[in-house]
Amino acid sequence: MVSRTAAASAELDVVSLSLTTYGLADQPTDLGRKVTSALQVIEDAIERYGSLHLALSFNGGKDCTALMHLVRAALYRHSANQGCATDSSTELPLVSLYIQYKNSFPEMDSFVQNSVARYNLDLVKRSGPMRQGLQSFKSDYPGIRGIFVGTRRDDPYGNMLQFFSPTDPDWPQFMRINPILSWTFDDVWGFMRQAAVPYCCLYDQGYTSLGDVDSTKQNPALLKDGKYQPAWTLANGGLERSGRSTPGVTTDTSSISTLALESVSGLPVPNREARLSRDSSPGLNHGRSSSSSSLE
Repeated sequence: MVSRTAAASAELDVVSLSLTTYGLADQPTDLGRKVTSALQVIEDAIERYGSLHLALSFNGGKDCTALMHLVRAALYRHSANQGCATDSSTELPLVSLYIQYKNSFPEMDSFVQNSVARYNLDLVKRSGPMRQGLQSFKSDYPGIRGIFVGTRRDDPYGNMLQFFSPTDPDWPQFMRINPILSWTFDDVWGFMRQAAVPYCCLYDQGYTSLGDVDSTKQNPALLKDGKYQPAWTLANGGLERSGRSTPGVTTDTSSISTLALESVSGLPVPNREARLSRDSSPGLNHGRSSSSSSLE
């Protein structure tokens, strides 16, 4: 395995990244099908809005890290198909919104900065409260119409979302784009390990869900013989948030949210009317209204 912390600051080979990611999508496995689905959602978003009108919600957590890798792969494939990409130097910066904790882990902040260089991110930092941060972002980047978010269906409030879910009418208007909605904890780690995606070093120290320093501790389920094991060795993904003092709130998906009516990604959960109005992607199975249904 590669050294994740060392690889995090290495120069991005976007050509290899894209080939590897789409190669995983071609595999006849459950993970391969989920990678295919995620890439289709991203490609659909690029076709709908154009790459210059899209942003990524990113704070260094595992889910949005996996998503960042997928988005870069799809953006390069799109550029190559348009005949305007030949190597990493042709890739435009990807606008990325980072809603920060007041007491964040230094390791997370360091990983975010390394990712800026590696993935060519135009990082926009905003502090809470959430609505104010989003409004400030909207004012500074009025052309952004959609934001990629790393929310999963098994996240708190994730079962209310679809692949494309608009924010509530009284919030700054964005289309939330959730490509890995149908993924699980194991899917995220399976993808990142097979694609050699660099991730925050805290995940190798027994942390499985990251928030601020005060609310996050190492997962007791990973303590073996007096030593904490890496996050990807967790046998029961249902214990992912066992290291959180506030288990209903997570930062791994993208931006921070502490309000009960907001999703874990930091953007408001769509209201009932928005949830009933399905904004489907061609070729993807949406349209199930039950909270226990799958979007695979």
